[in-house]
Amino acid sequence: MAVDRTAKGKRGATTIIEVVMAIVILSIALPPLISSFVDASKQSILPANSAIASFLVTERMEEIIARRYRATDGYAAVSTANYPNETPVTGFPRFNRSVSVTFTDAALNTVGSDQGYKNVRVTVTWNSGANEIRIERLFADF
Repeated sequence: MAVDRTAKGKRGATTIIEVVMAIVILSIALPPLISSFVDASKQSILPANSAIASFLVTERMEEIIARRYRATDGYAAVSTANYPNETPVTGFPRFNRSVSVTFTDAALNTVGSDQGYKNVRVTVTWNSGANEIRIERLFADF
């Protein structure tokens, strides 16, 4: 009985040229692919940090509002001195929070003395100040 050794029955081995070509193709294709995974992971962190910052800025503004309308404190308690900067925010080491209070007039122009209106701005920053979120509210003395 004769053994058929034609191309149909043969099993070819991988040549060194094929291995080198595979390495070249992978070395060209992998860096952009890995770079896209790095970018995707950075982008997935941003919404999470934004949500935390949103919570922190809202939390501080709610504290200020509560203190403003508390019978024992009132309008006079709305001052920068009562809300010092937090660098970092307790429990959130990547976030910094600040409060600024400025006097405004009825037309919302910044003025140097109290005319019955205060503009309160709460700011939360992260990534060394590269990202920030802030909210503002106007308080009136009535």
